[in-house]
Amino acid sequence: MINILLVTHGNFGKELLKSSELIIGPVENAESISFQQGDSFETLLNKVEESVARLSKDDLIVFTDMYGGSPFNAVSRSMKNNNFYHITGINFPLFIDIAVNRDTYGLEEIAEKIIKNGKKSIVFVNEKFLTD
Repeated sequence: MINILLVTHGNFGKELLKSSELIIGPVENAESISFQQGDSFETLLNKVEESVARLSKDDLIVFTDMYGGSPFNAVSRSMKNNNFYHITGINFPLFIDIAVNRDTYGLEEIAEKIIKNGKKSIVFVNEKFLTD
């Protein structure tokens, strides 16, 4: 099974886990690290390093919420010494997709699937109603 680590600003990752359980039930082998106001970057980096070391014994995908933010930078720095996939821009539909399909596909396949489906998960609803 592919392990999941969410590293986000505030409680976004924790709430993403909780919300997904309403739809798909418990999500095994998934953890979240929250970067709160007042936390130092070094503390965040240490938490990321500890979680990655523990979770990367198996395949691991780490999701961050925003390109260039502190969670993104901490995970990117951790990539130098560890082997895992890092995808940024996580949202609710993408998270459910990976949580449901991570037993079906390999790590590379699931990463490709996420990138492809990510583009489909953002919809301009006004335009959709005009064309349907």
